[in-house]
Amino acid sequence: MADNLPTNNNSSDEIDLGQLFQIIRNGFHKVFIGFLRVFLYLKKNILILAILSVIGVGIGYGLSQISEITKKTEVIVKPNFESKDYLYGIVSELQSKIKGKDYDFYSGLEINLEELKGLKIEIQPVQSKSNVDLEQSLKYLDYLGNLKDDNSIKEVIKNEVLASSYVNHKISFYYKNAELGQDAAKKIMLFINDNNYFKELKEIYLFNSESRIKENEELIKQIDVLITNYSKALGNKSSANEKGEGMVLLGGEEGLNIPQLFNLKNNLIESSAANKLLKREHKETIKILSFGGPQQIKKEFLKDGLTLIPTVLVILFFMWSLLKFLNKRTKELL
Repeated sequence: MADNLPTNNNSSDEIDLGQLFQIIRNGFHKVFIGFLRVFLYLKKNILILAILSVIGVGIGYGLSQISEITKKTEVIVKPNFESKDYLYGIVSELQSKIKGKDYDFYSGLEINLEELKGLKIEIQPVQSKSNVDLEQSLKYLDYLGNLKDDNSIKEVIKNEVLASSYVNHKISFYYKNAELGQDAAKKIMLFINDNNYFKELKEIYLFNSESRIKENEELIKQIDVLITNYSKALGNKSSANEKGEGMVLLGGEEGLNIPQLFNLKNNLIESSAANKLLKREHKETIKILSFGGPQQIKKEFLKDGLTLIPTVLVILFFMWSLLKFLNKRTKELL
């Protein structure tokens, strides 16, 4: 009996392996049968699926043709006097007044909201730095992560990096009527710039720049006089001033350094040029860099309708077929 035990175990193992292979074969057979059923189902309903696809493409194309057509004007601006927050706030307020149909407010701007259909205002930053430069600047901040006690400093630096990356901003005006919409955009930009606080601040900036320019011009004239007198002194050499070679005495006490005077004059000229540029840049609270004209855009009623609608119709057909199959099976069980 002991000799027969190994034989029984081998026989049991062979039976188990045979059953395993039989299960695998049955599984592949069921999968193959499943593929055949799917193939037969598609073959049986191929005409219906083709018709639904054609109908879906037709509906999508039709919707794309009747999509809403609108126009827009884009204005590129640069906020001066740290007025970026004011700019975003006033644009948000103007848009909320449009949604709230505040006809009285816009009448004060000589804009008729009832005639100007579809008016909408949006603003977004225009990135001045490249994405690579911005990412590198932000990656540098990761090294500050080790400074556990300086999170506030890290946040300040991060805000400065992001703020410097977005110097200019784009205001978009959407409307239906090109003539009325373009006129409304100009009037709204005039209203945005008509802020008493920033107008006073602008006057101070302009006054300071003009004062610096005048002071620089006076100093430049004085330097020119000194240089002229020095040149005359060199032309009238005498035994009395031979010891002042390269220098001319002022009041018998202080020496005159001509190279430093030339450097000072150049610095004053550069300062005047910079202040003239500032005067030009600071003429408006919100500096308008580019005021575009009306351009037509198309807002699709249903995005990607040519592919989305046929897909939806085919899925609905599959769901209907599934419900029909389940209903048939339910009746068989009952």
